[in-house]
Amino acid sequence: MNYLSIELQQLNLDVYMREALIEAELAGQAGEYPIGAVVVIDSEIVSRGRATHQASRSQIRHAELNAILNGGERLWTEYRRSILFTTLEPCPLCLGAAVMADTPHIIFGLHDQVIQSGQIVETNSYVHRHIKSYYGGVLADESAALWSKYDPRSLAYIQTGHN
Repeated sequence: MNYLSIELQQLNLDVYMREALIEAELAGQAGEYPIGAVVVIDSEIVSRGRATHQASRSQIRHAELNAILNGGERLWTEYRRSILFTTLEPCPLCLGAAVMADTPHIIFGLHDQVIQSGQIVETNSYVHRHIKSYYGGVLADESAALWSKYDPRSLAYIQTGHN
């Protein structure tokens, strides 16, 4: 499942994914999974997030969730135009958070052959109704390079779906 809403087709996705990759690099440097995310509204980054599982001692401090939680007033009032950029296909937790935050567009880098949240978007009518864009592969090689640098074993799992 990979579709981009017509309203985003003129947007330079690489620009914002590079910002998410900066967050992923910082996460990797801190000993976290190298996953980063940004929330964009009207071509402006309104929040950032990165994986902080170790630092926060919480399994649910995912990059996407952190970016959504940091969205503040802009995300609260202008959610209809929000775009979540993340370096890795969102897991069900982060997909659910995006749906509940009414973020209609999700753009990601590396497809996750284990998670495969696109199937949820495609088959769950509630989720599908909320998501206008679910588009992956943006700067996927750059995301994979960060995984290779910081956690190559997990990269193999993400890419193949096998241990």
